[in-house]
Amino acid sequence: MSRIEALPSRMLAISGAIFCLVALATSFFSPEAALTGWLAAFVFMSALPLGALCLTMMMRIIPGVWRDDLGTVAELSLPLLPILLLVWLPITIGLPWIYEWARGAQLAAFKRIYLTPIFFDVRTLAILAGSCWLALALTMSPRRSLSVAVFGLVAFVPLHGILATDWVMSLDPQFHSSGFGLYILAGQMLTALSLLIVLRLSAGPARQPGVLGALLLTAILFWVYLAFMQYFIIWSGNLTQGVVWFQHRGVGIWAVAEYLITLLNLLPLFLLFFPPIRRSPSWLIALSLTVLFGRLLEYAWLTMPELAGHVGRAILAYLLSLVGLIQLALAILSRSGAILARLRSSHAAEVSP
Repeated sequence: MSRIEALPSRMLAISGAIFCLVALATSFFSPEAALTGWLAAFVFMSALPLGALCLTMMMRIIPGVWRDDLGTVAELSLPLLPILLLVWLPITIGLPWIYEWARGAQLAAFKRIYLTPIFFDVRTLAILAGSCWLALALTMSPRRSLSVAVFGLVAFVPLHGILATDWVMSLDPQFHSSGFGLYILAGQMLTALSLLIVLRLSAGPARQPGVLGALLLTAILFWVYLAFMQYFIIWSGNLTQGVVWFQHRGVGIWAVAEYLITLLNLLPLFLLFFPPIRRSPSWLIALSLTVLFGRLLEYAWLTMPELAGHVGRAILAYLLSLVGLIQLALAILSRSGAILARLRSSHAAEVSP
C-alpha cells in the first residue's frame, strides 16, 4: 500500500467530490438515467469494502499463507465502509426515479409490503451499519476476532443477498431468482479480490504470488458457475419473467456488453490455468485489471437495460460517478493506515486500567 499512501489525499478528495457533483448534476436533465448510473457506480464501489470484509472474516477462520499477502490490504480497505452510507443518500432521495415499484407499480401483496421506500432504506442502512460494526469488532478486538468472524460470516451471506435483491434485482420488480443474491455476491467478491490483488502487487512483491493467482482463478470459476446456472435454470425451466429479464439484456449494445463480459472473464480464467502466468505478478496485475473492466461492464449490464431511454446519459453519469468515487476511495485508502492506527490506540486507551 506504500504507493497508495503516497498519493495526495486532499487533492484526490476534492477532485473526486467535483466529479461526483457533476455526475449528480446531470440528474437535472434526466434524473432516471443519472441516478441509475450513480446506482451502478455505487454497486461497484461497494464491492471493495464489502468483499474485503468478507475476506477478512474468512482469513480469521481459515489459516493459510494467503493471509500473509491479503490480510493487511483487506483490513486497510475496511475504512471505506462508512462512506457507503454517504454515497447511498442520492439513491434513497431518488428512489422513484430509479425503481418502478417506488412509482406505484402493481405488485403482489408481499412485494407491495417488502418494497416500500421506508422499509427499503431501513434494510440498507441497518445492513451497512452492521457491516461497519463488524469491521470495527474485527480490527479493534483481536482476542474476539475469531468469534466475531464466525458470527459475521454466517450473517453476511444472507444479508448481502438482501442488498443484492434490493439494489439490483428489484429494478425489475416482476423478476425473481433464488440464486441472484449468490450470483451478485460472487461478482462482488471477484471485484474485491481483483482490486486487492492490484493494490497488493502495486505496493511491492508478494510472498506467494502463485497463491494470489490460484485465489483469482477460484473466484472467477465461482462467478462463472453461478452466472451460468442462473441462466441455465431460467431458460431450461422457461421461467417467463426470467426470460424477459435476459431478453432485455440481450439486444443492442447490451448484447455486445454480454459477449465482452464473457470474454473478459473467460480469457483470464483460461490463462490462469498456466502456472508461469499464475505465479507472475505482472500477469496477475494485467489479468486482474482485465477482470475489473469486465466487472464495470457487468454492473452497467445489470442496472441500465431497465431504462426506457437516455441510456447514453446513464452511461455518462456512470463514468463520471466512477471517476469521482474511485478518487474518493483512493483518498481514503491513502489515509486508512493512519485511521486504523488511531482507532486502535484510542481503543487500547479505553480498555487499559
